[in-house]
Amino acid sequence: MKERSVKIECVNVSKTFHVPGQKQLLHVLNKVSLKVYENEFLVILGPGQSGKTVLLNCMDGLIEPTAGEIRISGKIINGPGPDRGMVFQRYALFPWKTVEHNVAFGLAVRGVPVKERLAVARRYIELVGLTGFEKAYPAQLSGGMKQRVGIARAYANDPDILLMDEPFGALDAQTRYAMEQELRTIWEKEKRTVCFVTNNIEEAIYLGDRVVVMSALPGRVKTEYSIDIPSPRAYTHPDFLTLRKQISEDTDLVL
Repeated sequence: MKERSVKIECVNVSKTFHVPGQKQLLHVLNKVSLKVYENEFLVILGPGQSGKTVLLNCMDGLIEPTAGEIRISGKIINGPGPDRGMVFQRYALFPWKTVEHNVAFGLAVRGVPVKERLAVARRYIELVGLTGFEKAYPAQLSGGMKQRVGIARAYANDPDILLMDEPFGALDAQTRYAMEQELRTIWEKEKRTVCFVTNNIEEAIYLGDRVVVMSALPGRVKTEYSIDIPSPRAYTHPDFLTLRKQISEDTDLVL
């Protein structure tokens, strides 16, 4: 069996913050060590205040760990880079730009010619199922459509790694299920190394190749589960239900 290549490695990552008005430091992460393999869909699952978003921001280089280190393809990171793309829970779209110009924004910053960057944008707009909405503005889109634009924008920059911070948390249940299915389909068409943060057990099992469960403050890796359910996955599959029961008994998370 071919050995998998490690794309991201966190080594004893700890993070503390100073809270104004308090003498004691807030310990958010405590010696977190984990590996993410190339083209793996890893889900980081944990309750609120488990430090999972802080860990994701450390991977992106937006936050520097207090202790420990994070390596991308073997090299220690010291800031954000074009090899990583972030999809946020908030849509973070420019309201004055059309869908195609929102998707193409990163390419524009890099100086890619207009014709080329719009061609790339339209390719990923098609990939996320928004063909026909290229000229629409964010105010004309539903929540799920806005998040599709965010995913297309991240893909358009051609990063090796996608970091996704509870991107479906603000959606209604029906739209959330639809977006989970859409994201899994997109990822299977165009593989990337994905780290996806959530506090929802069903979402974690549906999306992940592997699920890492974080404990509450200070955040640390508690357990991990390999998800061997074949695609397309069904929420009623016996293996799905068994895993859901195991994880729910192991945590204080939301089904």
